[in-house]
Amino acid sequence: MKKNIVFIIVLFLVFSCKKQSELSETFNCNISKINNSEIFSDFKKNFKIRIPTNWKTKLYYDDFQSEIFTADTTKQLSETYILDAAFNYGSLEFNKDFYKKTDSILAVSNLQKVKDGTIQFKSKSAYWYLVTGTKKGFNYNQFNLMVKLSKETYFTAYSEIYGTDKIDERICESILILENIEFLQ
Repeated sequence: MKKNIVFIIVLFLVFSCKKQSELSETFNCNISKINNSEIFSDFKKNFKIRIPTNWKTKLYYDDFQSEIFTADTTKQLSETYILDAAFNYGSLEFNKDFYKKTDSILAVSNLQKVKDGTIQFKSKSAYWYLVTGTKKGFNYNQFNLMVKLSKETYFTAYSEIYGTDKIDERICESILILENIEFLQ
């Protein structure tokens, strides 16, 4: 009888534990769910993303991209983060020129790269990086993710995090939102 109970508990633990993604592991995230959320699709129906219902969300599109911009406007800027996700038309190559251009843009913006890496995101090649600096008089962190979807399309997302409190928690929340994205093409 005891063996059966132990076996059932072990089985439950094995199947109920969700393996963390590479990003979640990198940032030691332990957030597993965003409560009270709804699904938004970009204008051109290229991706779906689950966003908390109390956030203000705007959609934008042009000939080159389709974007969702969202933030929790019920909190102070230094207590929340701004999230922007976009499906882009064009070529993206993670090569020496790409990294050089990225570093150049960061230098001009007076931002310091804290961490970066290449990963597989939704089975696609991706590059992410975290930068820090000041913006509009605030301490500032920005998490960026770029995913090559096809030869002609790619996905970009960034999370702007102002202030000094709960930086890691806000990064992890934005990673969780991004990890639940569904690409429709």
